[in-house]
Amino acid sequence: MNSEPEETNAQLLPEDKTFQHLLWPYVTPYLIYVVLSSIPETMISTEMAQGIKLMATSATLWFFRKTYRFGSLKPLHGFIALLALPVALAVWIGPFYGLNMLGLTDVTTAVDRQSFSFLGFCLRLINSAVLVAVFEELLMRVYVMGWFFQAGQQRQAKGLLGSIADMLDQLPAPLAALPLSTFSVVGTTIVFTAGHRTYEYLSAALYFLFTTWLYKKSGSLWVCVIIHGLTNLAIALLAQYGGMGWLW
Repeated sequence: MNSEPEETNAQLLPEDKTFQHLLWPYVTPYLIYVVLSSIPETMISTEMAQGIKLMATSATLWFFRKTYRFGSLKPLHGFIALLALPVALAVWIGPFYGLNMLGLTDVTTAVDRQSFSFLGFCLRLINSAVLVAVFEELLMRVYVMGWFFQAGQQRQAKGLLGSIADMLDQLPAPLAALPLSTFSVVGTTIVFTAGHRTYEYLSAALYFLFTTWLYKKSGSLWVCVIIHGLTNLAIALLAQYGGMGWLW
């Protein structure tokens, strides 16, 4: 009984389905959101685009809801996320100014940004602070990290590429602790970073490493989901009202 909370927070992948069967529940919301985000602004209005993303992605998450596990949620998790928020913002925003000082990018000097109506802004805010925070953490911190962790345990026997490729037909192994290893953290950080724009790579890598440290210390996926949402919320507000439109 005493070990139940730890196991609940660690074993977030269902053990009765292979990684191949679990691929769609974890990847589909991400793909739907990305595909809908690529619709040209000349085709539909911003409000409609954000509304479609909200409905389609929410419906997909709801459809696969029985697959997802988040572990237990405690008030302490929200408190930890709030305390860590300034650091998360610093590791995301700071590198932009550093790269600008080195002459490698001038993104922080950009003054133009997309104009949003109040409704468009609210819909995009919900998408970014709620949906993105949920499906990215599920995909990266649960599925991808679980994949790399289990593959890493087989590297000596199967080799680097063989261990990664052979995961599709395997069931997730029972976990007594979070799937954190050098191999899983580095591999997942690369995948997470690759999903961002080129000039965001450094920020994305530092942010993911910091929140992974929080994941290890707190033992809770909820901490990562909450701080992800709060970070996206703060970035949206800074972009809309703080003169930092280049952030969002």
